[in-house]
Amino acid sequence: MRITAIHKRAITALSATALVCSALFTAAGPAAAIQGGQRARAADYPWAVSITPALLPFSFCGGTLIAPTKVLTAGHCVDLFLKVPGLLQVVSGRDKMLSLAGTKTSVASIWRDPGYATFTHKGETGYTNDVAVLTLKSPIKAPTLPIAAPNSRDLYQPGRTARILGWGNTSSGALDGGVLRTATAPVIADSSCASATSYGAVYDPHQYTCAGNFTHGGVDTCDFDSGTPLVVNGVLAGIASWGVGCGKPGYPGLYTRVSEFSSKITAQLGTK
Repeated sequence: MRITAIHKRAITALSATALVCSALFTAAGPAAAIQGGQRARAADYPWAVSITPALLPFSFCGGTLIAPTKVLTAGHCVDLFLKVPGLLQVVSGRDKMLSLAGTKTSVASIWRDPGYATFTHKGETGYTNDVAVLTLKSPIKAPTLPIAAPNSRDLYQPGRTARILGWGNTSSGALDGGVLRTATAPVIADSSCASATSYGAVYDPHQYTCAGNFTHGGVDTCDFDSGTPLVVNGVLAGIASWGVGCGKPGYPGLYTRVSEFSSKITAQLGTK
């Protein structure tokens, strides 16, 4: 879920054939995003941004504006671009990726948590320390979202209502992304996601929080929603990271627990 190895190869190919792919996307026209949600207006979530390869109307990840020149996203979103940040751009204020609305801003530099690592679980690629901060070449004139402070345990209490949003697909393997959607999802107890019938030992509450409908599934971030925010009470509490499938019962989406990385993220706000 979120971004697979296949998706990464697809992004590389898209970047290499930008003009051709742009024409194809324009002709086809994507439809929707976020499983179990509804259409949303970017104006209502001005701090939510999409991340695209330069020259393409293709959002492969999302992020959150946490300062005028800083975007918080997932570490795995920058795998292909660490040495070439200029090939990335951030788009703000856009409901549909194929529209000309909003603002495009190029990325000047990328920081990723040095402890970032990958592993495999039940056929999915999982991530630890899945955090990255993009520094933009110019500031975005839009409201920013505060990040969870260290030890903000109240944000992660089971049953708290969280908001998810993104431009990704509505189901795993679908090709229907490109329109901003949102949904509400309850925060789930760590003990449930760490149970033997769910993620088991790979679920680390110091790394993740999980949200969705644990029993029935159906509400989740999905492919190409990596890096998008999990918002609780107006605070950025999580970053869409990975999961087994999309909206699968017993396997809710896993989000990097921002409070655990708050000090590292805050340290990046003063860098250029």
